[in-house]
Amino acid sequence: MPMKISNNCDNCGTCEILCPYNAIYPGGVNWRKVHNKYFVFCDEPLIFDDFWSRDHYYIVPDKCTECIGKYPKPICAAACSKSCFDKDVTHWESEEHLFAKKEYLETMPGLV
Repeated sequence: MPMKISNNCDNCGTCEILCPYNAIYPGGVNWRKVHNKYFVFCDEPLIFDDFWSRDHYYIVPDKCTECIGKYPKPICAAACSKSCFDKDVTHWESEEHLFAKKEYLETMPGLV
């Protein structure tokens, strides 16, 4: 299942830099999926989803693979000094699905 960021986040930005699939966005930043590719737009109306946060970094579940097949555990959680990463049980996915998502994301030019 994807990861999620708790309210303990102090917005240091380390997780955003380390995420291999660009799944982590700063709080308040809008995101949009266009033709199966994600972009950040500041001039469009905000999309409010259950994972979106105005105050701290957040993870787009469609892009989080929990670093399966890439690292022994999610790199964001390993790097976080505040321990503010948890598994997102709302967006549960099987290990097979996470591997399939990883393979799909790695075929998208410019995303990885």
